[in-house]
Amino acid sequence: MIALNTYSFAIRMGLLGNKEKNWKLKDFLQFCKKKDIKKIEFPIDYFSKKENQNFEYFLQLITKNNLGYIIDLENFKISYVKKILNLSKKYPIGIIRVKMSNFFGGNRYKQKKFFKCKKDFITKLKKIDPLLKKSNVKVAIENHQDLTSSEILNIIKNLKSQKFGINWDIGNSLATCETPDQFFLNTKKYILNAHCKNYKVILSNKGFFLKRTTIDEGSINIMKYLNFFKKKNIDLSLELAAHINRHCDFRSKNFFKFHNINKRKLNVFKKYIEKNAFNETPFSKWEVYKKISLSAISELTEFNQSLKKIRKYE
Repeated sequence: MIALNTYSFAIRMGLLGNKEKNWKLKDFLQFCKKKDIKKIEFPIDYFSKKENQNFEYFLQLITKNNLGYIIDLENFKISYVKKILNLSKKYPIGIIRVKMSNFFGGNRYKQKKFFKCKKDFITKLKKIDPLLKKSNVKVAIENHQDLTSSEILNIIKNLKSQKFGINWDIGNSLATCETPDQFFLNTKKYILNAHCKNYKVILSNKGFFLKRTTIDEGSINIMKYLNFFKKKNIDLSLELAAHINRHCDFRSKNFFKFHNINKRKLNVFKKYIEKNAFNETPFSKWEVYKKISLSAISELTEFNQSLKKIRKYE
């Protein structure tokens, strides 16, 4: 969320409430202006489908509201990338965030099509590379609890292109059994933007839960990375979402059949989660009470607390 004294605010399709669940993008823009947030990160294809509008409609709307933006794609389609690149001739688009999948918890053994999904993802990246070279736009690959830092780096290096980098979701590092420091030190030269999501690690017999929390109250010391982001002019986005916990089955024998993690790295990770684990319920108010209103209140409260904390670094 830090870049040249501006803020980037990531909408992760959250903010569910009796009233807020029907928010259109213009409502989020008003929310940003009320909070004095200067930039918004949003999934353009999601809102396009929800509001039945073309992509340019949203760029015009954001421009009229004098806000900056980062574009996300919830569904990575080549046709969507082409539309955005065409619009980049008219609008200042710097980054498109893409993700490989919606697989969570690093539990590849439960995903029969994991490796096919990865192969198809790489194929699409190769196809858009020639298109990107004709523009000033870069693509940021998110670690969406599916790919490790080494895997994303291998993909980028094999593409042999300066047009690809990383969208580091700090909390998601834990799902593929990497400490945030391990992920950061491995990829920092390639980070284009970051999602400032903190989790509380809660141990279980089968592995551990990841329960989202405020920026400074979880198992990750996110604040230690902020000076790096500021120095490199990397946007750091706060998000409204992930109100349902994720579980990583890393105590399962099947888990590591699909991961290539050496013993030294794994031992460091085990010590990290044991040291930073919380002894509390892994379930959010949404999961316990099943009330949308409680989820919305919880999300907004956490967001406001995180925003207040991070603004000290602006």
